[in-house]
Amino acid sequence: MIPAADPALRPDPLEAIEQRVRSSNPLLYRHLALYLQVLREVLPGRVDQACFHLATQVHPQRYLLLPLDRRERLHERLHLLVQRCLSLLTVEQLAALAALLARERMARREQLLARAVALASDSPAEPEEPGQADLPPGSVQIQAQPAFSLPWLPTSPSPPESGPEPMPEAAEDTAEPDDEAEEDQPPFSLWQQGDLPRDPVLLLHWLQGLEQALAQRLRNLSHALNVELLRGGLSDGLPPLSLLDAALAGQIESLSAPPNLLRWRLPFAAPAAPASFETVAVLLRVSDIELEEPRLRTCRRRWRQHRQEVRTMAREYRLLQRRHQAREAERLWLQDIRHLRPRRG
Repeated sequence: MIPAADPALRPDPLEAIEQRVRSSNPLLYRHLALYLQVLREVLPGRVDQACFHLATQVHPQRYLLLPLDRRERLHERLHLLVQRCLSLLTVEQLAALAALLARERMARREQLLARAVALASDSPAEPEEPGQADLPPGSVQIQAQPAFSLPWLPTSPSPPESGPEPMPEAAEDTAEPDDEAEEDQPPFSLWQQGDLPRDPVLLLHWLQGLEQALAQRLRNLSHALNVELLRGGLSDGLPPLSLLDAALAGQIESLSAPPNLLRWRLPFAAPAAPASFETVAVLLRVSDIELEEPRLRTCRRRWRQHRQEVRTMAREYRLLQRRHQAREAERLWLQDIRHLRPRRG
């Protein structure tokens, strides 16, 4: 991020914009809190509708074969998962998750940078496999490993009775990048400050991180629900998190399905393949929930309007900031010419 200039040298227009952002932040917070309040009210119904369709329309024969105690246990666990997610759908909880996601992105970038530096350096070659160096020239070595693997394909594990394992809060970016956001990413401490940023550019980053955290919460809930549906015998397989992320990012071609359900065909299935090659799973999407809930769309519209105002202020703020930085650079350059360059003759 661009370092902040000395407050004594900052022009009044920048301070005026920051003051406008600061005075409007309480209203923005109320918009966000109201949106999440409505989401907490409508989410249980959306989850019930998705699970109801999967149990009664996709696999009705399986649900009919479940005894009463297993059906009670299934509904109890689904309800518990939803209630646990609802307690995390607050501005503060999402901000904490946004900070965690930003920290993980930073760690991944550092790992990629370290790997690139290692490859660029004169590092020794990778060790050869045992016995490979002893082969005479022109020999052909037959490996026992498979030629390829498909770790992302759905599988049918037997989850433990204690419940699904804790899901990592790692996530790729699910929200589209903001047009006015800088290319570099802010530090994760941006979401740990307690207050909304006064800088409009940082505020856009903050809002984008909150959107990503919300999508992550719903994606994690979807995964936990799919685990329970698989345990109850109402699912053919458990879609991995990478597949859910790809579906949210629009990177896979899914089939037509009711809201908050993901229906896809395995990639090796032919057009005339049997129906068992098609799998349906729960995938809660913000867009699907808003489409079914007019109150949520109204809250989103207010949120979007406020964000557009922040985007306008961010554009003006960045322009003024760059002009101010250019003037300061010119002043410093002229000062350096007078004091640092050697004098002639």
